[in-house]
Amino acid sequence: MTALSLLYTALNLLYQLNLCKLMFVFYTVVISMGGCVVNFLSGVVAAPPLLLQAFKFGKMAHTTQVSRLLAALEVPRRWFFHFYVSASIVVTIALSLMWYVYVSGAGFPPWATTTLDVLTTPHRTQAVNVTSAAMALCLLALQIYRRLYENLFVSVFSSGHMNILHYIVGHTFYLGAVTLLLSQAPGFTSVESHIVFSGIEIQHIIGTVIFLLGFVVQHWSLCLLAGLRKNRGTNMQEKYLMPEGGLFEVVSCPHMLAEVLLYVGLLIILGPGSDWLWVTLWVLCNQVQVAVMNHKWYQGTFKDYPKHRRAIIPFVL
Repeated sequence: MTALSLLYTALNLLYQLNLCKLMFVFYTVVISMGGCVVNFLSGVVAAPPLLLQAFKFGKMAHTTQVSRLLAALEVPRRWFFHFYVSASIVVTIALSLMWYVYVSGAGFPPWATTTLDVLTTPHRTQAVNVTSAAMALCLLALQIYRRLYENLFVSVFSSGHMNILHYIVGHTFYLGAVTLLLSQAPGFTSVESHIVFSGIEIQHIIGTVIFLLGFVVQHWSLCLLAGLRKNRGTNMQEKYLMPEGGLFEVVSCPHMLAEVLLYVGLLIILGPGSDWLWVTLWVLCNQVQVAVMNHKWYQGTFKDYPKHRRAIIPFVL
């Protein structure tokens, strides 16, 4: 077998696989295993300094640099807004395509079909109805646009850095999430679908309420965090104060709890049989691990940190 034929076989195999779903499974496994070592097994197993350097960022960044390569591949944490710039572009294209197919009644453009074939699988099947897909995409777009606004006009970032791997994950997360949502919606699958908007059902109402709860709590919490640094001089932008007020009185990271609520709400709208389950699992694992790291940092930094506060889930974790 020649090298060219082997390459063709490998590419064909990748083409048949759902790359977006595999990406979320991979991310979930890595963050779960790495997070468990860093957060929960540190008293039993010494976390390798290289793992700590790659895993932690911002105020929690590992103090000892082990790898010069990893240090050289760090980017400013204020580049967070790049995630939401690219995500806004992707979700706007997705909304336009959905309008084009669902409202205008036009066919799915060939270039978009090829894109979904490559990023997911050419053998896509419908897992949600038109109403669920449209509601979920509109709510997701609302979240992305709000996060872009917050990163540009609300949040005050320090001069901290994050690993390039975090930067890559941030970009691929939103691309993968929007793509998976579209890939199982009527009109975007491999088989011809009948485009009919159904009525609002109970899961749509419950999911939307949970989503909006997370939406409001996250914005409120991020405004409280920004208030710790705003209008207090340049030096305060490099300092970290103990957050107070709102749900910070109960958990260390209410904005991360809110992120979980947002994606759980969308999962209820789309249904557990959709691939959105993998997106939600990744968000849950990621937010829990990062929240626990933040919580431990707060406890170690502020000696008067309230003992009743939990990391992310009130009275539990």
